[in-house]
Amino acid sequence: MSNGNRSLNLFFSKNNFLGSFNSINQIPENKLPECCFVGRSNVGKSSIINAITKSKKLAKTSKTPGRTQSINLFKIDEKLNIVDLPGYGYAKVSKVKRDELANLIESYIINRKNLQQVFVLIDCKVGIKDTDIDIFDMINESNKQFSIILTKIDKCAISFIKSKNESLISLMKNYQSSFRKIFSSSSNKNMGIIDIQKDIFNLSKI
Repeated sequence: MSNGNRSLNLFFSKNNFLGSFNSINQIPENKLPECCFVGRSNVGKSSIINAITKSKKLAKTSKTPGRTQSINLFKIDEKLNIVDLPGYGYAKVSKVKRDELANLIESYIINRKNLQQVFVLIDCKVGIKDTDIDIFDMINESNKQFSIILTKIDKCAISFIKSKNESLISLMKNYQSSFRKIFSSSSNKNMGIIDIQKDIFNLSKI
């Protein structure tokens, strides 16, 4: 492991959980730059956060989709915040609850002043759904920046991953003012995690 990678891992291992919040008004105000992770239920948000922070238990993972139903806030090395947002699009919760979670996500992304970057997670095997397009549109309209993380690429052929990237790049022409880049990752195989770490680390320099 290179010295640079060791430094990244050390930086992200200095983390602590600040709390779960059901309203943006409940989240403690601070001046630290912030990034968030959002995606459909069971896309692997918590697993990616744990891979980034080199912690098996910082973000709670579950085999049952839809478990994250609040805004979970983590502080990294006293220099930046990472937020795990609720998953969206899970059919087995009530419509009222789905709407409530969608409103919570939207309220956070639109109104959180120190939010610098949104990471939208897409399951590589499943691909883009209408709910993901809705998220892209909402982020774009709120004048925030976002990147896409393709997850679970260890379950896909290289040619399939390449095809997904190409179709995403084509779609992102509709979001030129807000889209930044695409990451390909697997938390199980630790693939692409360093690239995501580097991107988040750069936020701490803002």
